[in-house]
Parts: sequence; C-alpha cells; structure tokens
Amino acid sequence: MTSDELYQGLSQLFSAHGFNLIRLIKAEDYDRKALGKRRISNLLPGANSLILVGFAGKDFWKILQTFLGENSEFTTTREHWVDDYTLFSFESARQILEEEKTNYKMSFPFDHTDYTLDFSKLGELGGVGVKSLLGILIHPEYGSWISLRGAIITDLEFKAYDKPLDYFDPCPPCPKPCISACPANTISENNGWDYHACMRFRITSDTCKDNCASRRACPYGKEHQYSEEQLVHHHRFVLRSIKSHFQKA
Repeated sequence: MTSDELYQGLSQLFSAHGFNLIRLIKAEDYDRKALGKRRISNLLPGANSLILVGFAGKDFWKILQTFLGENSEFTTTREHWVDDYTLFSFESARQILEEEKTNYKMSFPFDHTDYTLDFSKLGELGGVGVKSLLGILIHPEYGSWISLRGAIITDLEFKAYDKPLDYFDPCPPCPKPCISACPANTISENNGWDYHACMRFRITSDTCKDNCASRRACPYGKEHQYSEEQLVHHHRFVLRSIKSHFQKA
C-alpha cells in the first residue's frame, strides 16, 4: 500500500465515524511556527507529515448518538463521550497503521501535556479555518462549528498537502454581532477575545454554562450550528476544565 492509499483508507475510516475534516500538513511547516515543546519533532523525530482529524457541523453528533444507542455500555461507563469516541475511532486507525508497519505517533488536544500540539495552528495550516475575533477558527462554510479531535504524525510523505485559506478573512467585512452578543463584554474589534476575562466570568456566572452567545451570533455557518443537546454536553465539560485549571493556578 502506498502512502497515498493509506491516507485514503484512513480518510474513509474517519469519515464513516463522523469525522468529516481530514487534512494533510507538512511537519516542517508546522514546526517552523510552533513553540519549542509543541513541535512535532518532539513527538516523532524525523516526521514528515501530519494527518489532522476533526469534524464540522451537525452530522458528527448524529453519528455519535447512533453509536451510543448501539453501545449502551459506552454511556454508562464513560462520561467524556466525544473524547472517548475519538480515542475509540483512532484505535481503529491504529490497527491499519500497525498492519502497514507505519512509523507514527498520535496526539490529541485533550492530552493536556507540555507536548500537546497547537491544534489551532494546525487547523490554520491545513485550511480548516482562520483565526477570528472569537479566538477560534472560522471555516468558510461551517463557521465556528468545527472541532479538531486528533492527529497522526508519521515519517511518510504524500503527493499533495492542504494549504492555509489565505483568501479568507471573515471578520473585517462582518458587522460583528459577536461583540454585542457577549454578556461579559470580552470581545472587541481592536483586541479580539479577552480570554482571561471570559474565563473569570464563566466560573462566576451561569449565564454561559450551556452555550456561547457570541459564537451563536456569528453569521458564518449558522445553518451548521450544533444542536442544543450537543452544546450543553460540550459546555459542561469545558466549564469543568476551566474551573479545574483556574483552581490550580
């Protein structure tokens, strides 16, 4: 199996699991922009490529709910459904990689280690989206309703790699309803998103416990907004993570 045939097989596997964002990125392109500990070369010396995996829009949640309905023990023994389902799906990919005797490493944004890759930067390099006033990536079609879930690092090389969306600059021409929608006034046209002010508000108020009003106000990708159920699930764990981080700080 050639490297490109392997990539095609992995793409088909992840797509069947609901991950409809698959991108190829050159390791050297990322490492030139990454901070020391976050470089790919720390995880796999000699790496040439990275396969970035994520999902966009509503369909992932529907596929996940079907999986949970067919695997009830998943809901009774696990709490972090999206993270655990991601790991479950990557295990299927691992079997393919092992069969092909591929030299690889895997990385996830929920690892929370010093060597966790910068998935936002990977998303920019792979053309998943561009940075916005909201502090998150915006995709031309799906808006902010995207989630990067994991990466496969390998020394394989591929014929073609994805590129940044240099043509796309969503915020300057936008009326910016995200600014007025924020109940804590943490977004401004000149300074973008004030992360620390946002986090302080979220751990002291229930206003944003189930969703982000600014994210929902963004006009890009409105038809792809997550369901209420998915938003509540996502924000419950985000809030828990925020509180844990700030209590340690």
